[in-house]
Amino acid sequence: MGLEERLKNWEKGLLDSWLKENPERREQFVTDVGLEVERLYTPLDLERTGFHHERDLGFPGDYPFTRGITPSMYRSNPFLVSVYSGFGTPAQCNKRYKDILGWGGVDEIAIAADLPSQVGYDSDNQMAKGEVGRVGVAIDTLRDMEILFEDIPLNKLKRVSLLGNSIGPIALSLLIALGEKQGLRTSDFVVNLQNDVLKEYIARGTYIFPIRPSVRLATDVVGYCARNIPNWHPINICANHINAAGAGSSKATAFALANGMCYMKYLLEKGYRIDEIAPLFTMFLDERTDFFVAICNLRATRRLWAKLMKEELKATSPKSMALKIYAYSHGGETLVEPMNNIVRITLAALAYVLGGVQFLENASYDEVLGLPSENAAKTAVRTQQILAHELGVTNTVDPLGGSYFIETLTARIEREISTEFLKIEERGGAITAIESGYYVSIITEGAIRRQREYEKGEKVAIGVNKYRSVSNIPSEGFKIDPSIEREQIEQLERVKKERSEQAVRDTLEYVREVAKGNENLVPPVLEAVRAYATIGEICGILRDVFGEYQAREYFK
Repeated sequence: MGLEERLKNWEKGLLDSWLKENPERREQFVTDVGLEVERLYTPLDLERTGFHHERDLGFPGDYPFTRGITPSMYRSNPFLVSVYSGFGTPAQCNKRYKDILGWGGVDEIAIAADLPSQVGYDSDNQMAKGEVGRVGVAIDTLRDMEILFEDIPLNKLKRVSLLGNSIGPIALSLLIALGEKQGLRTSDFVVNLQNDVLKEYIARGTYIFPIRPSVRLATDVVGYCARNIPNWHPINICANHINAAGAGSSKATAFALANGMCYMKYLLEKGYRIDEIAPLFTMFLDERTDFFVAICNLRATRRLWAKLMKEELKATSPKSMALKIYAYSHGGETLVEPMNNIVRITLAALAYVLGGVQFLENASYDEVLGLPSENAAKTAVRTQQILAHELGVTNTVDPLGGSYFIETLTARIEREISTEFLKIEERGGAITAIESGYYVSIITEGAIRRQREYEKGEKVAIGVNKYRSVSNIPSEGFKIDPSIEREQIEQLERVKKERSEQAVRDTLEYVREVAKGNENLVPPVLEAVRAYATIGEICGILRDVFGEYQAREYFK
């Protein structure tokens, strides 16, 4: 008797009898990305998807990298334990960084910069009032970076990260110059930048300049690193914020891939080779409410990336095709009963580890209340360390590989991402999708649908819309002293008095002249940073040359 006949007999016999007494709740059996989940998976499901072991699965470290980008994965190269942290003044944050490093086992510090820094305003600018040091550390000049990493050599960490989505050349230059101040060469330490400005126009909103000049800034960073600092990670294309805004993880991944393709084509047009730039790209993937979709999204994206690099962009180097993935372990955190978030975040982190992520960062359980407290940040780190060193989770490569369910879901998610990606490319690519409002329409529709599902109870949030207790009162989160704004402004005033104003004027004029042309902007920006020009002064010059982006009203 064949498998198909045996399955039918099972369904008609044992299963039908069981369901008469135990009816299924059909409305619950669907993934977060809308794919129906079958009751049982067998080799027949793999046949229906056209699954081929050698073509679609293969071996770790081998094309198409479904099972991981290196042959032994975590047995040789454990995922990097990362901490995202930043608040108040650099001096306050420096103390927290030292505490974090004192916990042991932290590989990477990801610097959270405050909103004024991210959008090119100094702490003494009227636009920064009330926001200095609120959702990240205030950074105005190189001096702030020196204080931030005082007694913390950059080469003590495996990576240092900084948000640079709209200020990529400045973020890069701050870290180059800081390394110089510490007596380090760029080959002595590794920097990662979230230098993906396109997603700002559709999901996050910390843009400054019009789209095309912004793409130039982002790709100038990649180009500079390709020729000068190839061991750094100058761009991390981001699906995380796009999913959070409402797109859903499959569409968010497709949007991020299209954004990445835009950057690559821009660089190729400038004369860079695909095998020169592709290995420098990493990807920030996100799926926060479906455990198995999170695993399969990583596997599917690696496979699709490898195919795009090889078949469309004609890459020949395995390093170009092997996508390095960064993940931030959210878990649909809730404001009420925030301790429940520890469980959500832990399981999200486990999913990313099982999916083969390279760089892992955990949210803190109280992050929805404000800046993470020290205890919450430590719990986030310990969770990663437990996954890395206890329980045997990392002992074997791709432990779920070959599962009928995992391989079927991976194939279906790959098709979904690929279909959406091709739609964007057929429309003219990422910039056209932004300008036409296509991205925004998909995100808006998804956000509305997601909210309605929570309101109807179709999506469950324990303690919020299911099993909610009367005593659900949100706790107070970690708060920032309002006096830090005055302290930071005073620090900025001291730097301006001590620096050479002539050097600042000369280097800012250098920035202006290069911005008017087509040369790489990193060298002049680096000179300005070395002269202690402020982020606001450099961005002021770029605003003069490029103008500012005016958001469109897509829906009336």
